[in-house]
Amino acid sequence: MFFRFGSVLCLIVLIALSGTAIEKQVLQLKRAITHQQYRLDALLDSHVRLRLEAQRLGTPASLLGPLERGELPLERPKKPVRTDLRSHSLKDQSQPSGTPG
Repeated sequence: MFFRFGSVLCLIVLIALSGTAIEKQVLQLKRAITHQQYRLDALLDSHVRLRLEAQRLGTPASLLGPLERGELPLERPKKPVRTDLRSHSLKDQSQPSGTPG
């Protein structure tokens, strides 16, 4: 009878310890999720702030003032050399072959 009582007591203690370990792991994972959500919110705020700053700096009103004062050089862009493969293939297809169809 003492053996049964001892085994039941050990089983109860093992269940309690495993439950405590599982709760500890769950709390640790919740803490990690909360930290990741905080970091995501901070990154989103930073992204929005930088996007607004880029839009503010790229507006024509902010570029025209320094341009009129001569602080920004006005250079015409050079004509880009097209190395598009699609344009070459279209030229090849539009040329008639040597023999009529």
